[in-house]
Amino acid sequence: ATAPPSTLDAAPSSREFEESDSEDDVPIAELRRAVGEDDEDSESEEEEEDAPPRKRPRTTAAAQPRASFSSKYYGVTWNKQPRYKRKWKAYYKDASGTRKTIGRFATEEQAAHAYNARLKKERLTELREVNKVDEQGRLVAKPERGVRPEVAEADRKSKYIGVSYDGSVRRFRTKYKDARGKRKTFGGSFASQEEAARARDAKIRELGLESKNKLNKVDAAGRLIEKPSKP
Repeated sequence: ATAPPSTLDAAPSSREFEESDSEDDVPIAELRRAVGEDDEDSESEEEEEDAPPRKRPRTTAAAQPRASFSSKYYGVTWNKQPRYKRKWKAYYKDASGTRKTIGRFATEEQAAHAYNARLKKERLTELREVNKVDEQGRLVAKPERGVRPEVAEADRKSKYIGVSYDGSVRRFRTKYKDARGKRKTFGGSFASQEEAARARDAKIRELGLESKNKLNKVDAAGRLIEKPSKP
């Protein structure tokens, strides 16, 4: 009689154990599908991890779009700095041309009225552009940039010393003599003769050139006196 096989011979090999289809031996792919995972998902997750992070759009106040930072009134500009709650800034230039800040306001109109009040206080209404108001007291917008009003021919004739009209730009220019007696143009162009004359005289005083140039005279109220007309 043949001897019964030993338990050692009856034990399945490791290869047979791995290939058995018992209920306890569930393939890994089926386990992934059971929990809602598959090979494609795992690959896409790996690709997302390797991909560079996306940049988020900036949402700060400075990044918010705005058509223009200019104002429709003189002496007013939009304050771009986000830390200020009141965005409209009023400013003016003194007699020497130095720019000074008046304050910041919630609306353009408030800033424009503050600008007009400061010019009146500093007696600069003849030297600087003032925001006009209509019959109802409402502010009138300044002319659009690049569109300059035509100066009447009767007003083009020079009324003050050192001031002349430039028809190419529809503005007034000024001239003075330096320390060597050479004639120079000062300050670009100006909207009115009064503004040009006051700016010229202030520059002459600043440079100490009164001995080289004649200054425009003013009356007791500080208003400019027109020069004598030529016969």
